[in-house]
Amino acid sequence: MPLSYSEIIANDIQICIWQITEEEIFLSSGLSLSKEALERLSSRKSEVHRKGYLATRQLLKRCGIAPETHQYDKQGVPYLTDGRYLSITHTKNMAAIAISIFPVGIDLEYYQEKIKKIAVRFLHMEELKDHSKTDNIEFLSQIWTAKEAIYKAFRTPGIHFNTQLLVEPFQPRAASGVGHVLHQDKDWLYSLNFRYFKDYCLTLASPKISEV
Repeated sequence: MPLSYSEIIANDIQICIWQITEEEIFLSSGLSLSKEALERLSSRKSEVHRKGYLATRQLLKRCGIAPETHQYDKQGVPYLTDGRYLSITHTKNMAAIAISIFPVGIDLEYYQEKIKKIAVRFLHMEELKDHSKTDNIEFLSQIWTAKEAIYKAFRTPGIHFNTQLLVEPFQPRAASGVGHVLHQDKDWLYSLNFRYFKDYCLTLASPKISEV
């Protein structure tokens, strides 16, 4: 299935999602991949990861992004050479991208029971206080995607999810929220956009613009 969801969010942030049902050969069709891109593709030993890579390339093509514009820095972080910011996520049979003139991060996650077992590794002590939610798969998945998205947007290696990333309380199925990065004695604020689907959730993060 090609492009399955797209949206333009505030500040002209574009997000697109692809539900991957195709074979690799179909996902490769119509793509112009550089030598570096082909090497990056071949380095992915898992078919799932290769399909995810190709699906994100298809999404970029649908958004009018020229192949040579999409690059990776030394840390493996994707970016666009035209000055806009790019974030990518893919898991299982889903892939998504976010494009913005501001730093941006996107992440999606399937609802899975196992997230309860690792919650203590990424929940801040403030988030752990609400015991009614810490056993809720949807809540935990949303927190996880929010922190992954913030981490991608902040672009600073070594940030600890359970001590330096904090998501303010939000109501179930809330459309938006606020996240914090606590780093070097500063509190960096991020706007969060939550999107909910049948089997997974998605969060988009971008720096919170102060209101005058």
